[in-house]
Amino acid sequence: MSRTAPLLASLALAAALALLAPVAASAQSSAAQILEQARGQAREIEELRKILNGPDQNMRLATFDGMVKSGDEAMKLIALEAGLASADSVMRAMAFKAVVMGLDALHLTLQPDPSAPKPVQEASAAFILKRGSGLVVPMDARGKNPEAGSFRTGNWEGQVSGLELMFGYGRSVSGTMTLQDDNALAGVVRAESGTTQFLASARLR
Repeated sequence: MSRTAPLLASLALAAALALLAPVAASAQSSAAQILEQARGQAREIEELRKILNGPDQNMRLATFDGMVKSGDEAMKLIALEAGLASADSVMRAMAFKAVVMGLDALHLTLQPDPSAPKPVQEASAAFILKRGSGLVVPMDARGKNPEAGSFRTGNWEGQVSGLELMFGYGRSVSGTMTLQDDNALAGVVRAESGTTQFLASARLR
């Protein structure tokens, strides 16, 4: 065997190690940068949470609005979570409107309203037997006005007002849903031009 073979092998190994060293250093540097950015973001989030739960309503509302419109999905979700859980009725209403306007559709579960007259209950039960207990209210993005809290999709239209969502399909379907303490929706829906009446429920998220 040539004496140069071991030398060449050693040189090749040294060259490979020399190439790997900057890569390892770069990886360590990237990890450190990521950790530092994460710590910085965590501090920012903690500060924003304090403001969202702080005593100054103007600051709460301005911070909430800025986070929702920031374009940062994580910030938006944090604001919506805090808003829905807030004791501030104004911020909770803002969060409710933002969440509803972010939906593609509202999926309702219907059951005959036991407080309705017996003929209406019977018609409601027949409606569910024929069509099922689910009702989908479509909310196409092109027909939404997030600032006004309104939407229109074909003959469907709706409006958020405070903690209520009102919607309808021409004269055939109408409903009013109210945000509950557990962030579910509950209300009354009438269909078949008012000949049926249902208790309706839905989950927002």
